[in-house]
Amino acid sequence: MKNASRKSKSSKIMKIVYEEGHSVHVPTREIENGEWIENPEKPERIESIKESLLRNFASNFVRAKQFSDTYLYMVHSEEYVSWLKEKCSNLSEGSEYITEVFGHDRCFDTGTPVLKKTYEAARLALDVTLTAAEIVLFEESFAYALTRPPGHHATGELSGGYCYFNNVAVAASFFMKHGIDRVSILDIDFHHGNGTQEIFYSTKNVQYVSIHGDPRIYYPWISGRANEVGINDGKGFNINFPLGKASNWTEYKKALKTAVHEIENFSPRVLIVSLGFDTHRDDPVGDFALEDKDYEEMGQIISKVAPQILFVQEGGYNPSANARAACHFFSFLL
Repeated sequence: MKNASRKSKSSKIMKIVYEEGHSVHVPTREIENGEWIENPEKPERIESIKESLLRNFASNFVRAKQFSDTYLYMVHSEEYVSWLKEKCSNLSEGSEYITEVFGHDRCFDTGTPVLKKTYEAARLALDVTLTAAEIVLFEESFAYALTRPPGHHATGELSGGYCYFNNVAVAASFFMKHGIDRVSILDIDFHHGNGTQEIFYSTKNVQYVSIHGDPRIYYPWISGRANEVGINDGKGFNINFPLGKASNWTEYKKALKTAVHEIENFSPRVLIVSLGFDTHRDDPVGDFALEDKDYEEMGQIISKVAPQILFVQEGGYNPSANARAACHFFSFLL
């Protein structure tokens, strides 16, 4: 492990990494059940969080650094990256490409359009995430990558679920490259992070723990069941907690406490949190029943799990609910 000066775990300083460049990616539509619907993955969902956190943490905001593509290619194949670049470069401003042929196109659904600036925004999201990861590694106990597009549905070879590059998987690879031998990822987005699970399904160095809507009912449908425990060296290091429709804080907290127990037993050097606020009762995409105040206790519980924690924004599609949830979640810093 490289020498690095770190704050003690009792430090409540958290740097927030944010870049306004995310706003160049503005999808407007997607196909659901064979019909065009409005795409909710809009810049406003992140801007509302930024504005709410500025009230208490204005001095904590920092700009992203630029990082080598090395980290991108530690997770994503050259073929996939080239496909996304080419698709973006061939599009005109204002047009959106929706998957036409599965297997030919490098996207597994019809809800993840490619736009002229999609690659630019997704690549910037990695720089935001890696900047926050570097802060956790060398400076503070906590850092928050306030970024979009999200990442946890993206596999090494495919986009999907509004995700193009898997931000948390790249961050985990960054930590391992810098000598961290045990990393846990706690995914608390409403939807199961099929991409993150797939990327680390056969490794024992990265533990993946997810609390999400039951995939028998909810997207992505293809993963997230309790019997998906990993394979080969990774067997036992993949843990899923699927919950039913309209789960409230009592039900969610029970799963969270068990998830935390599993993470503490693994004893990671670093915890990465895939932070989705689409678990809020007012979210138009998720289907849980968590209220504003529940995020305060959630944040307090999670903040004590590991000595260093990187929070990476995933879903959350009601800007107002996102802002309120974020303020309550990060109240442990006040």
